[in-house]
Amino acid sequence: MTRTPPQHGQRACYLRGCRRPECAAAHKRYCKEYDLRVHREGRRNIDATPAAEHLKQLASQKWTQEGLAKAIGCGTHTVCSLLNGNQKKIRPETAARILAFQPTPNVEPGGYWTDSTGTTRRLRALAAIGHPLYQVADAVGIDHGTIRPIAAGTRQKVSKALASRVARLYATLVRQPGPSPTARGIARARGWHGPAAWGEDIDNPAATPETDQEATDLDSRRELAALRRAEIEHLDSFNVPEHEIADRLGMARAYVHDLIRDMRKERFAKPAVTGVSDLEAAA
Repeated sequence: MTRTPPQHGQRACYLRGCRRPECAAAHKRYCKEYDLRVHREGRRNIDATPAAEHLKQLASQKWTQEGLAKAIGCGTHTVCSLLNGNQKKIRPETAARILAFQPTPNVEPGGYWTDSTGTTRRLRALAAIGHPLYQVADAVGIDHGTIRPIAAGTRQKVSKALASRVARLYATLVRQPGPSPTARGIARARGWHGPAAWGEDIDNPAATPETDQEATDLDSRRELAALRRAEIEHLDSFNVPEHEIADRLGMARAYVHDLIRDMRKERFAKPAVTGVSDLEAAA
């Protein structure tokens, strides 16, 4: 949407650099009215400390700046400046709106982001029953490189839209075993828990998984390496490019390249060994 430029005779036109008499008169009239209002009513801006403290209390309850601005009805820049302590004065009406905002306990904090705990656990649980992360990423419409740090637990926040999409997909797939034994093995090797370990507490950060299964670190690493090798060999047999294999499985491209090279050498070497043995046997 294009804005209509200020017209001559308006103060906004004077502020843009126009010095026509009618624009200068509009600016002068505004200044006189402002001085008169201050003389009669005093300064309009008041101390921002109470409003800033109220916003900080709400922010400690996981309200985001964007969510606060939308719920209160003010600009995000105002909320940010008050929380950072950069704004010392505020309009009385803005302060009144901020102080009047008292969310009830059952109101979810507004904003774009949400805690990633439930999303991480759902991704891991789906992998534990055989749904590879790259297939889940395709199903919810995100990049393969985006889903891996979420499943690894290195992302503390995810968008609410993504969390909702993963939750819907999880509800659909939770009772459907996935097609990938490699995904199940990788999840087991990394200590990821299936849906049964969480039940209804999957979104509760304080919840602990209900499971007695443990594996030694050495066995886990060996199993993980074997599963990775099997998955790479499987994808390579379908002529999937090396860089795509690495991106799907979350591995370094150099590692995948070296492993595929070694596996191909082994495959080509086996017939040669067999042929020598046959000749020796015939002799």
